[in-house]
Amino acid sequence: MSTPDVPPASGGSAGKKKGGGFLHRQAKAKKATSGSAEITEEELLQKDAVTPDDVLKLTNCTENYLCDPDANIYNIDFTRFKIRDMDTATVLFEIAKPPPSEEDDDVEQEPDDADPNAGRFVRYQFTPQFLKLKTIGATSGDGGPTF
Repeated sequence: MSTPDVPPASGGSAGKKKGGGFLHRQAKAKKATSGSAEITEEELLQKDAVTPDDVLKLTNCTENYLCDPDANIYNIDFTRFKIRDMDTATVLFEIAKPPPSEEDDDVEQEPDDADPNAGRFVRYQFTPQFLKLKTIGATSGDGGPTF
């Protein structure tokens, strides 16, 4: 009677599973089941509608927005955004829209003068030390969800 080969319990390559780590296997399985290849920003911009599944097929960040501001049919407006180190509760970045003033209500802005993408992005840079943080938290909206 023969005994089955058992890999050593300690570290080393003899105990390593074939096929890569968990994330590699998940990505490989997703590609196999999705049945479609990667997609480019240019291809997405040619479509009538962009779906979340389409966006997941992108291999890098986009240079442009994939939808017009008019697509915000629910009038979602992010009024603030905060990123923090959860271990120390240190706020790393925070920005908020100022509340509308009475003067803003009195001033009518010509639609042709307004940039439709104004207020759609925030640019920030973090030091390499940011990548060493273990737990990052983000809060968006007006007291909205915490991630």
